[in-house]
Amino acid sequence: MLDEKQLKDLLLPKIDSYREEVNALNDYMAENPEIGSAEFQSSAAIVTLLRKHGIETEYPFAGFDTAFKGVINPEKKERMALLAEYDALRGLGHACGHCASGSSSVLAALALNEVRDQLDFGVDIIGTPDEEINGTKCLMADKGVFDGYDFAAMVHMGPFSTATSEFIALDGLGFKWHGQPAHAAAAPEKGRNALNAARLFLDATDMMRQHVIEEARMHGFIKNGGEASNIVPEFAEVEFLTRAPRREDLNDITAWVKDCARAAALATRTEVEMFPVGEPFHELYISELGANLMRESFDELGIPCADQSGMKGSSDIGNVDYRCPAFHPMMGIGIEENCHTQEFADAMMTQGAHDAIRNSASLLLCMAAKLYGNPQLLQQIKADHKAYRGY
Repeated sequence: MLDEKQLKDLLLPKIDSYREEVNALNDYMAENPEIGSAEFQSSAAIVTLLRKHGIETEYPFAGFDTAFKGVINPEKKERMALLAEYDALRGLGHACGHCASGSSSVLAALALNEVRDQLDFGVDIIGTPDEEINGTKCLMADKGVFDGYDFAAMVHMGPFSTATSEFIALDGLGFKWHGQPAHAAAAPEKGRNALNAARLFLDATDMMRQHVIEEARMHGFIKNGGEASNIVPEFAEVEFLTRAPRREDLNDITAWVKDCARAAALATRTEVEMFPVGEPFHELYISELGANLMRESFDELGIPCADQSGMKGSSDIGNVDYRCPAFHPMMGIGIEENCHTQEFADAMMTQGAHDAIRNSASLLLCMAAKLYGNPQLLQQIKADHKAYRGY
């Protein structure tokens, strides 16, 4: 069994052999952005590269047309998962940097594959499409795709490098109120105002804020509130998001929000229809052991690591973390602009992005070396995760 130093000495020099090919892969995806669940060219390009270098890859995978699973050392019981994202944003291309993030996981997988015969563990690289819209990792987690792994890891791109991100649980909710139209001046008593129901709902959820935990977030907007000022609105629609640091807290908040929707319908004598918007996202848990592991890896690679948390919001990586320990550090690409901006998208083919791909792959390999080179550390992280999750 190789120790941490031996694993790092074995793995890290292999990265440069594949940088040119992986940078070309990144640039191709950046030039040809595809939104969630339509990443046909992007996923095919990744799979072609994996298969070229002898990684047996299932594609499509798990019932998703643009998902894949490449397997290294299938006979090994101890296994890690590298997660690859490659979906773009509507209207902004790769402004979230998934072309570079996915490419970094590919680069790490190719390095691991080259020395597969010297490894005591197995590696799966899993293509996880559609993070931005539907959160396919949620559906994959429900299917058991991430069950049994020692850990799963990926690196996201950002304006600076850091070990941790604050991803909290999220529920997306849709509400449609159905009323009765009437002439607003001639016969308003015959109408039932759906817009009033939507307004009452938003007022009620505003009143909730003082009675829920401080860290909770609730926000939404009216998508449809009527057609004309002289007609009592017969239809109104609201899209609403609820968030909280832990799923157990969020479930009660979301139930309360639904009660507000029902109450608004009762008060206005309308009918309300409720439906999910996207998949429920769970929170990402990073233990102090896991955070220290990532910080030490940044330090040993000579990559400056900020003390502050990186991305804040919600992501389907949290649903992976409900199945196995998940790591989601952020790597700076050399610009100050945040994700989801045109400037970030424009930077995806620069030297800064290419360097971030190499640094991210190095970080993934360093983390793997630490965990498999120190079995006690790996077991401590898994035990801590199990205790937190209660499984």
